[in-house]
This record gives sequence, C-alpha cells and structure tokens, in this order.
Amino acid sequence: MSNYDYPEDEFDVGDDDGPVPVGVHRAQVPRWRSWVPLLAIIIIVPALAWGAVTLFLNGSGGSGSSDAVSSSQPAQGGQAGGKKNADSKGDKGDKGGAASAKPSASASASGNVDFNTGVSVANGTNTDGLAKGASEKLTNGGFTAVEVIPGIYENAEPAQSTVYFSSPQARPAAEEVGKRLGISNVVEGTAENTQGASIAVILRDDYKPQ
Repeated sequence: MSNYDYPEDEFDVGDDDGPVPVGVHRAQVPRWRSWVPLLAIIIIVPALAWGAVTLFLNGSGGSGSSDAVSSSQPAQGGQAGGKKNADSKGDKGDKGGAASAKPSASASASGNVDFNTGVSVANGTNTDGLAKGASEKLTNGGFTAVEVIPGIYENAEPAQSTVYFSSPQARPAAEEVGKRLGISNVVEGTAENTQGASIAVILRDDYKPQ
C-alpha cells in the first residue's frame, strides 16, 4: 500500500489484491496512411484546375469563333456587294463613256467641215456626165454650193483625180469631198488650179463613181 494521503484507485491495488487492470492498447497506424490525404490533394486539385481551364477555353473559343464567322460573313457580303456595285457602275460608266465618245468622234470628223464651202467639179475625161454625177453625190452628202464646170478640163495637170483647196481653212471640207468621191489625192492648190473656187475637183480616168 502507498503511504500518501490520496484515495486509492485501481492503480494502487497490489499483487495481493488481485489482478492489475490492463489498459487498452491500440495497434500502430501504418505510415502510408498519413500520405493519402496529401497525395489526394496533389492529384485532385491540378485535375480540377485543368478541367476548369479547359471548359473556360472551350466556351470562350467557341463563342469567339462563331462571332468571327458571323462578323466575317457580313463583311464578305459587303465586299461582294460593293464589288458588284462597283462593277455595275464601271460597266455603266464604260457604256456611258463609249456612248459619249461616239458623238464626239463623229463631231470631230465633221465638226470642222463647212458644208457651205464652194466646190467646183471639172471633168478631165471624155466620159460624159462624170462631173454631174460627182456633184450630185456631193450635194446628197450635205454640200450646198457645188458647181459643175461645163465642157472638158483642158490642162494636162493633174495626171490623176485630185481635190484642190485654196486655203488651210478649206482643207477639212476638201478632205471630206475626197472621202465622199473616193479621191485620195487632196492637196493645196494655186489660183490656177482652183479656178477661183475654195475647193476644185478635177476628175481623171482613174475616177470610179461609187
């Protein structure tokens, strides 16, 4: 027995008092069990983070691509429409330019021609009525002052059918006369050649009525 003044309990029982109570003993916990929570955190947390990032990227990427497609389609449509409009405008402009060019071309061809310029026609061949036919052709072509020289032109020159003009101002009308009669030899003449007319036509055997 103990000699202190505390009440006895089950641990103060001696060998003679009976069996000493035995405490409850627990088996030792294995070391690997303490690593399980840490391993779970190391594996699960990165997996969850990766999954969240993947979902976020897929969601934002899909909406961005759809927005890009939808925005590119109107842009392409606008470009196509603009191109069609530009082409149609260009075609209209070309047609309008061509239409406006035609009148200007005809105007330039006959704009400087004075159809009131005096023209004399002389027959330098033995073919009767040659000068009269040429004068009628010029009158039908718009010339208003055409005169036929009676008889046969006696001078040796020119050797071929020729249209003479007396001044540079009469040259456009002389070229028009030559074109209508099919005479390519159009030259500036003297007072003797033109016989006082602004334009003088001398017909030779090479002249072929058209």
